[in-house]
Amino acid sequence: MILNHSKLLIASMATFFILSMISCNKDDLNHNTALFDTDYKDIQLNSGFARNGIAIHSKEWSVAYVKDAVTGELLSDKEGNPAVLATVGEVELWGSWLKLEKTDENNLLTMSLTENFNRIPRKFLIGIVADGKQDELSFTQNRGETYEIVKKEIIEVPGSRKEYNSNEGCYTITLNNNTSSAKNMETTSIFKDVKYMSEFTSDDQDAFSWMNTPDSLIFMGEILKDGVTYWSKQVPYKKGQYLESYMNEGSKQELLVEPYTTINVSGEISYLTRECLYTFTIKNKSSGYIFDISGVWKQKVPLSSITKIF
Repeated sequence: MILNHSKLLIASMATFFILSMISCNKDDLNHNTALFDTDYKDIQLNSGFARNGIAIHSKEWSVAYVKDAVTGELLSDKEGNPAVLATVGEVELWGSWLKLEKTDENNLLTMSLTENFNRIPRKFLIGIVADGKQDELSFTQNRGETYEIVKKEIIEVPGSRKEYNSNEGCYTITLNNNTSSAKNMETTSIFKDVKYMSEFTSDDQDAFSWMNTPDSLIFMGEILKDGVTYWSKQVPYKKGQYLESYMNEGSKQELLVEPYTTINVSGEISYLTRECLYTFTIKNKSSGYIFDISGVWKQKVPLSSITKIF
């Protein structure tokens, strides 16, 4: 009986230790489970993206911070507070370049990231807290190699088109013909300061950063009047005003002056102005990521010149 009792006691203790070991191993397994795939420890990008999901291996998790990976600075949300995401909802960083979202439908951290047009890489960390543990997602985002416009929408603002005559940029000159024969005398200098003007403005902070080369030429649509094309050129896409001389190199205007005559000659220009709203759809050629930029384009076009004698 004593032997049987001892055997029963030993068996019971063995069962206890086995169950204890299983329990400990299970706890160790949960403790050592990564909060997310190791691929997200050092993500290298040369593109933006929209609503990409990262699986968090826990039902209860939160974003504790977003940091600049170089300086260690905690980054702020649009209200100027440290960017955190503790509950269902979303947080958008100051400057709107990063948006994080958490829903109650799954365990995904949904991210949207704008392009980095700076030549300096954008490096940032996202701190994830779950199950009493903390880990960091790490991102390095470089500028895309090349970009291209895949769609343009240009809408002339109704009522913005105006035509008028002005002597703006014009000079008065004096012509003297002291010979016995009538002769053509040059009047080009009257219009030497007359300018064509193109002006792009935009509230999008990266509206002019995506271009592969400064002052990239772009066709913005022609000016039609009664079915006739009055202007049809490419213009540099650049922030602010671009001015171009009305009198191109090699242009020449002349006036026939009678013998032994002195005349004063002035000029006047017929101008057309208009304002257009534009939206460009841009593609990162290496990644295929597409985004829109928009703004306002203003034009002032010299249509024709008038020479006046007095």
